[in-house]
Amino acid sequence: MHDPVTIKRILEAVLFASDIPVEMKRLRDIIDGIGDEKELLGIIGILNGEYEREGRPFRVVEVAGGFQYETLPRYGPYIERLYRSRVRPRLSRASLETLAIVAYRQPISKAEVDALRGVDSDASLNTLQNRSLIEVTGRAETVGKPLLYGTTVEFLRYFGLNDIKDLPGADELASMFDGTEFEEPVPDQLSFDTDGESAPG
Repeated sequence: MHDPVTIKRILEAVLFASDIPVEMKRLRDIIDGIGDEKELLGIIGILNGEYEREGRPFRVVEVAGGFQYETLPRYGPYIERLYRSRVRPRLSRASLETLAIVAYRQPISKAEVDALRGVDSDASLNTLQNRSLIEVTGRAETVGKPLLYGTTVEFLRYFGLNDIKDLPGADELASMFDGTEFEEPVPDQLSFDTDGESAPG
């Protein structure tokens, strides 16, 4: 059993060491003496309060069903410089369109995606699956029982969302994709190659 101050420091150490969001249940399994979900959220609130008072450049945030450290947006340009030399995965316009359709219409079949885009989307669906951004979630109860696709936890993590219900409106999402309001990319977020028109695949 640990005292509250020690629990705070252990929580900081665990979140600092993890490169992915840590789920509530996992944190409670790791940290001895921590109480229920309400207590854990209270400790996180205390930590964020301390960081704000001390002018720290980061906060603990809830993303993709777990918790992780996130740098405040105003420090984005400096973080970008740190990662500028690293190659970030890019998505083509075709993959971008396909991802947006799956995100808003899930669960959705390939035939439905093709119909909405007006072209075959097989290559884009494969790319998105290989990037772990979408996955097969089941089969439709229609003729042939086609596969149904949906977004993944990795999708939420990349876009800083805690739940698919937090997905922004279509206009805001479009601006995220084409960079009109996000001129300073964040490391580990996907960047999209939006040059050109819709393409097959």
